[in-house]
Amino acid sequence: MRFIAFLFVFTASLNTWANGKAFLDLEDDEIVSVFNKPGMNWKNCSADPACRPIAWPDRGAEIEVVSPARKMKVEDPYTGQMQDEEYVQIKYRYKRTVKGKVYTQEGQGWVDAAYVTQKKKNSFYGKVEAPKEYCPPGTKNSGGPKEIQKSLEPLEKTLSHQSVTAAADALKSRIGACVINPKNPPKNFAAGNPYDAYVLPQLRKSGVPPLTKEDGSAMTEKDMVDIDALARTLYAEMARCYKHGLHYPMTVAKIAVNRSLATDRKSEFIKDDHSSYKGPLARVVTSPSQFSLWLKKMDGKTNNSLLQALCPPSDKTKSFWTGSTPPPYETSIWENTLRIATEAVLFPKQFNARTRQVKQFHYTSGLKSFYGMKQVFPWIEDRKVSKDACVQVWDDGRKS
Repeated sequence: MRFIAFLFVFTASLNTWANGKAFLDLEDDEIVSVFNKPGMNWKNCSADPACRPIAWPDRGAEIEVVSPARKMKVEDPYTGQMQDEEYVQIKYRYKRTVKGKVYTQEGQGWVDAAYVTQKKKNSFYGKVEAPKEYCPPGTKNSGGPKEIQKSLEPLEKTLSHQSVTAAADALKSRIGACVINPKNPPKNFAAGNPYDAYVLPQLRKSGVPPLTKEDGSAMTEKDMVDIDALARTLYAEMARCYKHGLHYPMTVAKIAVNRSLATDRKSEFIKDDHSSYKGPLARVVTSPSQFSLWLKKMDGKTNNSLLQALCPPSDKTKSFWTGSTPPPYETSIWENTLRIATEAVLFPKQFNARTRQVKQFHYTSGLKSFYGMKQVFPWIEDRKVSKDACVQVWDDGRKS
């Protein structure tokens, strides 16, 4: 394991974080680790004898930021590259129920600033909070159909989110199984498409659960393959960016869906040979020329991203691609990945409505330009796709 070397500087954050009430931008069932020192994540903390996690607040925790952001060079746990990250010191207070007894946890520590927001936001797959007041003081509430529908929208969205989560939960034991030995991964991979060679045979043995799709039809084997292939691709491609918001992997998922539906561009987005058990979406996301994580070698060496796709953190009791059991942070990423993939495949109208501004076919990260295309900045609900290091959406003049 590589040991992290920090180079850090104190900087005043553009967000002026210090001394302000804040919120954690997490899903309803997620927690985030607070550390006793800045610059820590699930991987580098275990290599630092002076580091320890001291708290695990959720989105309901009371948070106060008590320091300016500290900008640091931190080793990315997925790529090994040094990245610019920001950390803030927070005071926290939250409650946990253990065996029927309520415990209050409070203290002070450091957290990755990517999780901290100054305005409370709804989660993507949890309860949607209604505005506190639809009718401002001094105005007359007509009580008409529009107002009634407006008052029902949060409930309708919450029920839709629960449907996606329930379906994803039903797929947990079937989707994302580790198909290699992570403690002794292959040095030379089998011939052909890695997904077809390693994943597909095991996935087909697991059987299709009796789930109903958004349109009332039964889930098929091809649907299950689509979900599995999309989830593995999103995890290996985007895990490092989930902390910046689920709108980044959701954008990549929508672009993959757009490619799969572009029948007139099939030869552009689906390359090489694929199993007949795969539909267009699974073929798109497992084409190595389109998603390099499926390449067997990178620069003459084993492609670590391929190992991530073949052995994601789908089982908290078993080793994943690192060779050890996954920490809670990683299992949360996988659960959210499975929800995104499940929504995209089984609830396409709902998914398309949420991602309706993403009509393009191309994305990159960290580039200044891309074949003369125009960069666009779509929104997914109340979040703008604007972090270039995660996802840049490019418009080639053709829309889905």
